[in-house]
Amino acid sequence: MKKFWILCLLFSSVATAAPWQVASRLQTFYNGERPLVTRIYYPTNAQGQLQQVGGRPVFVGISALPDAPPATGHFPLVIISHGSGGNNSSQAWLARALVEQGMIVVAANHPGSTSGDSIPAKSLELWQQTRDISALIDAMLKDGTWQARINAQAIGVAGHSKGGYSAISAIGGRVALKDFIAGCQHQPRSPNCLFYAGVNKNSISATQFDANYTDARIRFAIALDPGMVPYLQPASLHQISAPLLVIAAQHFMPGNDPESLGAESLATHSGQQPIKAVVLPGSNHFDFLQLCTPAAPEILAEEGEAFICGSSPTERERAHQQTIAAVLAFIQPWLSAPAGNR
Repeated sequence: MKKFWILCLLFSSVATAAPWQVASRLQTFYNGERPLVTRIYYPTNAQGQLQQVGGRPVFVGISALPDAPPATGHFPLVIISHGSGGNNSSQAWLARALVEQGMIVVAANHPGSTSGDSIPAKSLELWQQTRDISALIDAMLKDGTWQARINAQAIGVAGHSKGGYSAISAIGGRVALKDFIAGCQHQPRSPNCLFYAGVNKNSISATQFDANYTDARIRFAIALDPGMVPYLQPASLHQISAPLLVIAAQHFMPGNDPESLGAESLATHSGQQPIKAVVLPGSNHFDFLQLCTPAAPEILAEEGEAFICGSSPTERERAHQQTIAAVLAFIQPWLSAPAGNR
């Protein structure tokens, strides 16, 4: 198993140019009848008053220029897919870091699995979120503003939790409904099963659940503490279509709970493409979300979800910076922008 611990020294090994300014805008695309309310983060040469975008009562937003004109050039494209109950700003901290290095980042709300619209029976239609990723790539490559600014040879996908599974699915990782049903009967309180406890799993289409959703346009994938790890079929991981970086939390919940999702084990299944695994010391599953506001603990405590912001700001920021360092090192081959971007 390729498992290694991030060192802060990794920052020095990543060549970085002067950062681009970060801009952001909202745009709605569609996957069939599924509306994908999308936040696009992108490089700009514009100057102006930075504003907070993507902020919520529980989570801090990021500073960006809203609706600024996009920079001219051909930039890598990264689709970020959120976890259950997340949204198009859940990994804005990562989007900002990627844009500063000259990438266009797209994150959409996934219907049935997003903030205010997280329905377990809909969320368990896992393939829908993977199809959303491909639909977003389709839309960006056809859009009059973005088509000319995307390097189609440098398209990647990243995701957290359920979105991490979706990223793996988009390069060929597969699961089987029968395995998931059996696993949840054996361990109904496991993190992968608990959210779906009340769902009639036999009502889910096995044909669609088990299918191959590889998108050959994707050249690299990043999974942040992904879900469904025990059910990913080793044979499919041996045949994924692009290199995969897995960044795993040491614990699932905040504190010293030794249980984790075991995402680092995926590196044992490297095959025709490499699977690299990183474990972040002292981190938990929710550290891949935005930094929390001062009001967050009280708000979440009322909802019985205080664990979402169970880390200190320093601990979560450290996890973010370690993740960014690992991601930038991994995607260096796709960061070499064509001449004329600066």
